[in-house]
Amino acid sequence: MTISYTLDVSQTNLQSFFSLLLRWRGSVWKAVFGQLAVWTAVFLMISCIYRYMLSPSQQDVFEQLVRYFDNKLDANIPLTFLLGFFVSFVVARWGSILNGIGWIDDASLLFATYIRGADEETRVIRRNLVRYLVLSQALVLRDISMQVRKRFPTMDTLAASGLMTHEEMDILDHIKDPYSRYWTSIQWSLNLVYECQKKGKVESYYLMNKIVDEIGKFRHGLASLLKYDWVPVPLVYPQVIFLAVRIYFMICLIGRQFIVTGSNPSGIDLWLPITTMVQFLVYMGWMKVAEALLNPLGEDDDDLECNYIIDKNLITGLSIVDTMWKHDDTGYSMVEEHMAKTPSQKKDEFWGIDKIAPLYSMESAERSVHPLVGSASKINLVKNKKEIVMTPHKNKLSELDPSEQKTYLRRVNVSDHNAKHAKQRGLERANSPDKCLSKMRSRSKSELQYIQFYENGKFRTSANGSQNGVDLWTRAGDIEMNVAASNPNQVHPHSIAVFPPDEQQTTSRH
Repeated sequence: MTISYTLDVSQTNLQSFFSLLLRWRGSVWKAVFGQLAVWTAVFLMISCIYRYMLSPSQQDVFEQLVRYFDNKLDANIPLTFLLGFFVSFVVARWGSILNGIGWIDDASLLFATYIRGADEETRVIRRNLVRYLVLSQALVLRDISMQVRKRFPTMDTLAASGLMTHEEMDILDHIKDPYSRYWTSIQWSLNLVYECQKKGKVESYYLMNKIVDEIGKFRHGLASLLKYDWVPVPLVYPQVIFLAVRIYFMICLIGRQFIVTGSNPSGIDLWLPITTMVQFLVYMGWMKVAEALLNPLGEDDDDLECNYIIDKNLITGLSIVDTMWKHDDTGYSMVEEHMAKTPSQKKDEFWGIDKIAPLYSMESAERSVHPLVGSASKINLVKNKKEIVMTPHKNKLSELDPSEQKTYLRRVNVSDHNAKHAKQRGLERANSPDKCLSKMRSRSKSELQYIQFYENGKFRTSANGSQNGVDLWTRAGDIEMNVAASNPNQVHPHSIAVFPPDEQQTTSRH
């Protein structure tokens, strides 16, 4: 989960400083505290052995070792130089990965604007263009991010979540590309855009090229992620840095001991090397930054929210392309038949659903996410007020006479805002994500036989061949465009009522 602290540093004062300093998740304290505690315990143990268990002659030898290890240690292992270059390099690499992860907003806006038509066929095409881009992103991320791999451990889970249909999964399975199939859904998107231009849904080749270019940008971003995963930082570089930092503080276990005997004792005996502990906190924290950013697609506190990005792209993309429209030869010569084949256009899994809820495996659903929401968006600054008065800025007021000033004054009632805010906060407290997931886990165990079963790209029936009077689990995506379902009992799976066996029998009698 990405840790947000933007709101804490909205002002440069002591309160902001302490708010930032006293955080735990994603902080230097969490990253370093355990290792610092172990290092301090070992340091004190060596100090006790030196003071109470060694003979005078052994103490002399130990003191010589202390002076030897401490002599020019910072010059021999220049941690500031090594860490400075390495962290700068890793942060630049992290920024490139963040920029390449892909946001669908620009492409969706072009789909909604340039692909004209309010008929069902055109709506389906626009929504599927969004879904194909998100599918390509999910295929890439599940191969390079453990977050997404845990969410979609198999291709069937991608189909069950609504990101692709059984037909599309079958086409993917038949593609004989030994290296990757990430490009397939991008090819489907380009084929659809070309077909839209031929049918007059896109007015000109210029507008078609604008859409194609935006799809290309999205694909290039995903390609850059694959390259970063394929060619990591040369192994020697992080090995040298991580080894140098740890060796430095291993040497400090002896080199920073206080000498209490002999002709040249330390000027002060503190037992604990305060300055070395500060060094440990700074250098080890610095190194932890590099470790965390080296693979930002992992599962650390500050890694990128890959699953959230997939969800956000799907929901935002479908909303953009559908909101404003709510009220043959492909032209490509391909050697492989399945490469040129574009899947038949069907209603997507989320057709007709206002609250889109992308699916996760139970294990991956436990991970907390930090959504793309403004850090100050949930702050209510008028909590204890009934109304606020709006006025021009004082600089403008000085330019107005009293009568003009009066015309600009506005009273705003904030009672409704406070009521909505209080209701929303109450719902969030009563229905916390952890509580809801715990309830869902319990239900999934107690009602296992009634949960929709998905296999080989299709929903399957129960053992007796029927489920609540429905012959087949039928998704909205399995209903052909403009073709009525042959079975009148076929309904959207989200609307199927599930009854225990006793109630099933009662219902069938009626």
